[in-house]
Amino acid sequence: MEGQAVTTNPWLIMAINMTVVFVVLILLGILMEIVHLIDPTKKKKEAPKTEQTVVTPAATPVAAPSASAQNEEEVVAAIVGAIVAMGYSSEQIASIRPTAISAKWRLEGRLSGRG
Repeated sequence: MEGQAVTTNPWLIMAINMTVVFVVLILLGILMEIVHLIDPTKKKKEAPKTEQTVVTPAATPVAAPSASAQNEEEVVAAIVGAIVAMGYSSEQIASIRPTAISAKWRLEGRLSGRG
């Protein structure tokens, strides 16, 4: 092998290999930061709302729930209690409606045998 410089010093080989590995890791870290800064899938921050929600007064009381809705009656009572604790009167509550059920709650209900 004339013309090529070959080293057999293990310390020199180790130093060259570690240098290459750490340089590549630093370059990957810099690349990750650049991708993080220009990420098009990142959600935009929303401006905080300064308005307070106004609860309108109810015109008539809600009809008595059926036998299958006994748990809903307890939930409504807890929600009304929480709203009254926040300073509103029970006459100011117009309606209480469920929103879309999240996947986590649905999964929890399935796992516990309720749905």
